[in-house]
Amino acid sequence: MIGLLLDLPNLGGIDTSFLGVLFSALWLFGVGMTFSAISQMAFFSYLLIHRLGLGIFKSERLWNQVQTVLILFVFFDLVYFRYSSFADPGESWVSYLILPLILLIASVPFAYIKAKETKSQAFVPAVFLFFVVTTMASLPALRANDPNWILLMMIPIFACFVWQLLMLHRLNAETKKKSA
Repeated sequence: MIGLLLDLPNLGGIDTSFLGVLFSALWLFGVGMTFSAISQMAFFSYLLIHRLGLGIFKSERLWNQVQTVLILFVFFDLVYFRYSSFADPGESWVSYLILPLILLIASVPFAYIKAKETKSQAFVPAVFLFFVVTTMASLPALRANDPNWILLMMIPIFACFVWQLLMLHRLNAETKKKSA
């Protein structure tokens, strides 16, 4: 859906006839399925890293502080490296703040929902997943620096992370009910 909204049928050289739009929709469906598989792998990787971080730092509070520093570090990198790699001479770095700000602002309400539904200590890990892991999973599009591809990749991955994280505690509770 995101791809059709971004007018991606024209990017692939496909005409806008009914058949062209149908083939574009099928292609975009496949691309979306690929991105959902990437988000699934990244989500399970984050769950492993989160457990390792809790084990290494021995304190949820300290691990949350480390994740907060990493969020800030990735925010800076998302601005700085994109600016240093893709900015034209004389171009302001301010326009490179837009993407990380939107991603961070979009992350906060969903992290708040997760924290409210589970426990307050879940806020920082949720923001970390939504911001840092979405950024890492979207690196191929970020390296291409094509706004359409960045949106086409980041939005579905972010949406998958939101669904996965907000459903995780519900699925765990349902499994515990069935095993009891």
